[in-house]
Amino acid sequence: MAFLRELLKKETLTEKLLKYTDDYEIYCELIGSEPEIGECISSPIRASDDFPSFALYIPTRLMERGYEIRPEEIWFKDLADGRYGDIFKFVKYYAFHHFALDLDTKYEIVKFIDSQLNLGMFDNNDGQVRERVIREYVPKVSKNLYYKTRKFTKKDKEYWSKLHLDVEDLEFFNVSSVQYLLEENGSVRKEFYKNNLAFVYKIWDKEKLYQPEAIKSMKFRNTCPGDDFMYYQGFPQLTGKPDILIITKSMKDVMVFWKFFNKILNIPVDVVAPAAESIKLSEKFIEVVKQNYEKTICVSDYDLAGVKFANQCKRLGYEYKFIDTKRVLINDKYKVLDKDISDFLVNNGYEATIKLLETWKLKKPLKKSILSII
Repeated sequence: MAFLRELLKKETLTEKLLKYTDDYEIYCELIGSEPEIGECISSPIRASDDFPSFALYIPTRLMERGYEIRPEEIWFKDLADGRYGDIFKFVKYYAFHHFALDLDTKYEIVKFIDSQLNLGMFDNNDGQVRERVIREYVPKVSKNLYYKTRKFTKKDKEYWSKLHLDVEDLEFFNVSSVQYLLEENGSVRKEFYKNNLAFVYKIWDKEKLYQPEAIKSMKFRNTCPGDDFMYYQGFPQLTGKPDILIITKSMKDVMVFWKFFNKILNIPVDVVAPAAESIKLSEKFIEVVKQNYEKTICVSDYDLAGVKFANQCKRLGYEYKFIDTKRVLINDKYKVLDKDISDFLVNNGYEATIKLLETWKLKKPLKKSILSII
């Protein structure tokens, strides 16, 4: 029993390693720079990377699912070949790519890290741990987004055409195609080529960056204050002239609803979307809605966040709708395929979308007014 107690107390290799360093320090030392979490850089585990497609991220989704994730743990993902994982998997790929070393065990991986960072873990130091000098990751908080736009490319137009949105629609909602992301001093931080999709939604003096082809944790970068209803997506385009307001959950859905009702079905509506379904609608926004609209419809996803948002809208006396509530089993998990109007349009087509919206039986407006904002 004494032996078992001592065995249970024995320090693991990971615990020993983290006395000297942390995940971010290891990435920085091996990569040779200090990449921002979520920033795409050239892959350090592949020979060719014409467009930066490697990124670090915090595995928050795994944490939410109950997996044992260390608080300081940082993962990687190579968007070009789909490889992803923790720091130890990264080191395994890195060692093979740069040194043709096939590290099979955790011991070999930790020893490689030790040699590359000169930690001295395996030196005879009489049990004395060297001073832990680390470069902790501090998120770079920016109040501004610096970028240079371009004319919509062929691929841009093809992407938006799937949602039946044209350049005129995009310009109405202040959507631009992005060619460069810039540093504050004007130097190029990232370039988007003609075969890359990147857009900026301009909302008053702030912006939201949207990269459709990036992984979920990297799709958006937002400088809009989430607690200010004036920066809700689609708010600058509100007029208060229709009787009907639709509250949805993304700029894409704002534009699709606006296009189909106003331009195709000839039923004027205003459409807006808060920063997220988890947000609590502000008292001032609720008053704006009360003063300007006869009917308010909340349209959210049929998931936990969407149902909570629908319940919030129901308590305010708004109608609420889900595009689809049918769940299918995919890889042992239930998923709603047509979770929003954009997905429904892409999956089911133009005619089916018109028929769906016609079932809502919305009427043409009775009044003509100018939006009243308090």
